[in-house]
Amino acid sequence: MECKTFNGLWLTDIDDTLLPSNGTPPQVFNHISSFLKTLDDYCVLTVPVTFKTKPELEDLSRRLNYYFKAYVAEGGCSVIISETLANPYQWNTEGGEGVITLCRNRSMMDPVFHSLESTSCRDKYVKLTSLTPVEASKLLNTSLKEAENAVKREFTEVVCSSNSECLQLIEKEAVSHGFKAFRTRRFLHLGEAGKEEAVKLLLNLIGYRVKGLIISSGDSPADAGFLSIAEIPIIVSNNHTEWLRKYPYVKITNNIPYSLIDIVSRHILLKQPFW
Repeated sequence: MECKTFNGLWLTDIDDTLLPSNGTPPQVFNHISSFLKTLDDYCVLTVPVTFKTKPELEDLSRRLNYYFKAYVAEGGCSVIISETLANPYQWNTEGGEGVITLCRNRSMMDPVFHSLESTSCRDKYVKLTSLTPVEASKLLNTSLKEAENAVKREFTEVVCSSNSECLQLIEKEAVSHGFKAFRTRRFLHLGEAGKEEAVKLLLNLIGYRVKGLIISSGDSPADAGFLSIAEIPIIVSNNHTEWLRKYPYVKITNNIPYSLIDIVSRHILLKQPFW
């Protein structure tokens, strides 16, 4: 069924929000897939907003047996949207999708890392794109196939270090070179755009078709920008959440993804009041 308007919009991060980071058993994929298809039946649009790459999201779509009509990849650097969703806009199409890029190639960040060569941080960090799929699989605690897709980054760099001072220095250097830096639970993500900019662009394209509630969900300060856009922001985190304290929000601390799906279902499908 093709929905002319949508009775709700769910913007959601993936890792540690919709999917647990410690592995996802088949029954979890089945549960998520079933719920997403139910949302489709009620003309509720689901849009992943994630640091995952386009190949990672395409693989996730296959594993869920579910087609996302739009998604934000690489932390906001790429907005992918089906032609049918945003018609009559003109696209640089590929497989029936329009791709809007908000960032240049990640090679533009090379000066950031060159500037670290003369510092004590030089040997204390790892770039995800510098690893083999086998090495990335161990670092990310994912399958080899997932790791292969994760290192295929067009626009962003993902940095890992056990040295907090080193991460702070990389963040400082990136910002001084005009890039954005976002901390998640384990990594530092560097790019030219953020999730908030990408979501605002997406809403400019399709927002007129959303007639119902907008819900967002995420787990880290990197999600704060797009969480604050929604009428109901949901934080999935055991950590302190002062980074969104000026906004009323729902907090979930465990049972991924079941608690999150329950909240979304109650507010979007059952239309229970939030306040």
